[in-house]
Amino acid sequence: MDEIAEDRSKFHFTQSGRDGKAVPLKREQTGSDVSSEVIGREDDKEALIKLLLSSNEKENVTIIPIVGMGGLGKTTLAQLVFNDDRVASHFGYRKIWMFVSGDFDVRQISQRIAEKLDRGNHGHLDFDLLQNILKQQMSTSKYLLVLDDVWNEDKVKWLRLKDLLMNGARGSKVLVTTRGKKIASMMATDTRYVYNLSGLPYDKCMDLFLSWAFDRIQDRPQNLVEIGKDIVSKCGGLPLAVRTLGCFLNRKGEDEDEWLSVKNSEIWELVQKENDVLPILRLTYDQMPQYLKPCFAFCSLFPKDRSIDKETLIHMWMAQGFLQSSDGIPLEKIGHRYVNELLSMSLLEEELKYPGDEARHCKMHDLIHDLARLVAGTECSLITAHPKSPSKKVRHVSVFGSDLPEKSSSKVKDSISEFLCNAKKLRSLYSHLLVEQNKTVINLLANLKYLRILILTESEFDDLPNSIGSLLHLRYLDLSKNFRIRRLPHSICKLQNLQKLKLYACVKLEKLPKGTWKIATLRHLEITSKQEFLPKKGIECLTSLRSLSIHNCYRLSTLVRGMQHLIALQKLCLTDCHNLTSLGFSLNYLISLESLEIRNCSGLYLSGRQKTQEEDCSEGRRSFQLLLNIVGLNYKKEQIEDAGKKAEGHQGLQKLRSLTFAQLPKLLELPCELENAASSLQYLSISNCDKLSSLPDWLPQCIALKRLEIKQCKMFPSPPGSQHGSCTIISPSQGPFFHALYLHPSILVHH
Repeated sequence: MDEIAEDRSKFHFTQSGRDGKAVPLKREQTGSDVSSEVIGREDDKEALIKLLLSSNEKENVTIIPIVGMGGLGKTTLAQLVFNDDRVASHFGYRKIWMFVSGDFDVRQISQRIAEKLDRGNHGHLDFDLLQNILKQQMSTSKYLLVLDDVWNEDKVKWLRLKDLLMNGARGSKVLVTTRGKKIASMMATDTRYVYNLSGLPYDKCMDLFLSWAFDRIQDRPQNLVEIGKDIVSKCGGLPLAVRTLGCFLNRKGEDEDEWLSVKNSEIWELVQKENDVLPILRLTYDQMPQYLKPCFAFCSLFPKDRSIDKETLIHMWMAQGFLQSSDGIPLEKIGHRYVNELLSMSLLEEELKYPGDEARHCKMHDLIHDLARLVAGTECSLITAHPKSPSKKVRHVSVFGSDLPEKSSSKVKDSISEFLCNAKKLRSLYSHLLVEQNKTVINLLANLKYLRILILTESEFDDLPNSIGSLLHLRYLDLSKNFRIRRLPHSICKLQNLQKLKLYACVKLEKLPKGTWKIATLRHLEITSKQEFLPKKGIECLTSLRSLSIHNCYRLSTLVRGMQHLIALQKLCLTDCHNLTSLGFSLNYLISLESLEIRNCSGLYLSGRQKTQEEDCSEGRRSFQLLLNIVGLNYKKEQIEDAGKKAEGHQGLQKLRSLTFAQLPKLLELPCELENAASSLQYLSISNCDKLSSLPDWLPQCIALKRLEIKQCKMFPSPPGSQHGSCTIISPSQGPFFHALYLHPSILVHH
């Protein structure tokens, strides 16, 4: 630290006002993650933890149901307990979170538990062998299993699963959340283990409401606080209702009439009569802006607890014409505004899939999902555990085979066939089905003249019929993870309204029809194919293209110079293209690019300015001097002017916000074109680039940078020992400057 202070003086650094507290590296989140800011459940949490950590002399496995009406926070409480450090220490890695809901299929639940324990794939095993594997896994050491949102009242089904679970080692626990008292009594190993969850006390509900309804703690308008007290008193201690109304009124600002309309709504009489939270949630829907209503209802196509990719959702909204553009704002940005509005109303929830995910995914609370299905009515139909033919009036249908019990397979096939023969007004078909079932779907495509969205993922049909070309209204086509299809029909080029074409992981696909590159309306293209190059003629026609993702094109050796015509391109992603040696064009031509991601392209060489040997030797130390600038020690003006020169003659990359380089063994330094992004870059991640030893001179100019990650770069200098806090580092020291990385949350270096 003394040496850093000495260098501060030598290099004329000045201290900035930025906060320098270290922030721990976020661990991977799952369906069991929850915000730590939960009000009023401390006593419930401690009581349940005590039960989980206690021993049961009579049984090896104790089953503890949490029971209460919808909206009380049963799942949230279970998440708090599941994530507690004491529980993690007691059960180790043998903690399993299982969302159940729907049909209580014993084989499917058993398979998912086994796969979470050994991370294998047991879908091909017969049930007898699967049971033996699960019993063996359960008996080795104690485990914690959470069965969330159980609706099953069939005792025979429960006893079949219980027979497997009771093979657990002594001290194992099963935590269940359910709305049914009968279910709780049936599942508990002893009635004394049934945990009846009560509503939150009024004062805790008020604290929760105020935290969501107002952005400030001080100077809250007293007239609104008083109205809020009356509203909270009508919520019956239901945290979900309190939070949802708080978010809703926050959007209304300080308009007293809006607050009074909620307080005096007739909906409260229905709440008292039915003892149900759904009417309260319906109130938020009834008063949301009209343009959001179809977007919200459309979310009912995704199964409960299913992670929803935000971009996928937005592109589906676009395809249906739900997004209203104005003032030339791109539809994608309008879509992100709509998502953020639903998030601000607590009708969608952020979900992090992995560290650095930047909340690209969201999901719905199960009761919010119930509301979405209610308001969608016959417009949307989700087919899961209980196959039946949807209404002829339906406009949007999704079928998820992974949520269907095996015995339902033939029923689904028959049901879908019958439906598609008559579904002449269908607008969306999201079919996540098995091979034979999706063959039925594609053979009936010609009937669906008004189809705008067609998603057939994880199917293995060999050919797409020529009739696909008759779907002139089609805007969204997804055939991802089809491991058998080799070619697409030329009729696909007739789809002159197509906005998104997704062919991810179609590993046997030879190439795209030539005319595909001339679909001028195409905005998003994601491909996996055996192509050696992209066509030099044709790609310049894709002037509307916003995103291009190329995955696992193992024969692709270079991109083409026609890429400079993609003036609207905002996102470029290249992954697993091992034969790719060069981009074939200058990144500077991509004047609209906002996100660049290149992963696992082992042959790719990205050139930068050549350095002398003397420069190379001093680069490591100088890189950290530049990093000190970012974390709060600033160069004087005359020193910044010498940091580097901007590329002349091009406007490219001045909008680049996110840059990711991963598993690029030939990357020696960052390409010089990236200097143009210095003023816009917010996120920079470099990982597993073994020959990268330094950072560029222009890095101090990145005034907008919010997060910098450097992971597993062997030649990059690192500090001594290991440091807990913002990251974990175990590599040898290369110099004192590295310690500055611990002083700012936007800097993460992980070896």
